[in-house]
Amino acid sequence: MTSPHAQRQSSFAARLNLLFEACAPEDSNNPGRYVEYKNQQVADEINRRNEEGSITAEYIRRLRREDGPTPSIEKASYLADFFKVPLDYFRLPSDAAESSAVVQSVLKELNRFLVERRKSDENEENETLRVLARSARGLSPRAKPAP
Repeated sequence: MTSPHAQRQSSFAARLNLLFEACAPEDSNNPGRYVEYKNQQVADEINRRNEEGSITAEYIRRLRREDGPTPSIEKASYLADFFKVPLDYFRLPSDAAESSAVVQSVLKELNRFLVERRKSDENEENETLRVLARSARGLSPRAKPAP
């Protein structure tokens, strides 16, 4: 299974969304599960690190849309800093051959990481289904549901 972002990473929105997906922190209440940052969380942290009003959640939401605006270098650098990637990551080449080796390496690693995480998620889901199936086999067809 490949990420929809992996298929087309030639837009700012696709690359930004790939970062949101790949950098999603683990859910502290549900280990092994990852929850993407909310646009507001990203904006709050960027504003905390820089000056208040540097970026808004609404602007980030618009940047994540394929038909969204092209950000200034300053806004792109805030996002690159937040996600800990080089600013060059957001440089969109007109030709794939123009993309730097560093950017290609970052894209490759992000996609590899997501594929591995999905495999892990699928294995965990399959194990949960196996446990439920084993438990269901022990139920009597005449058992009455609890009131």
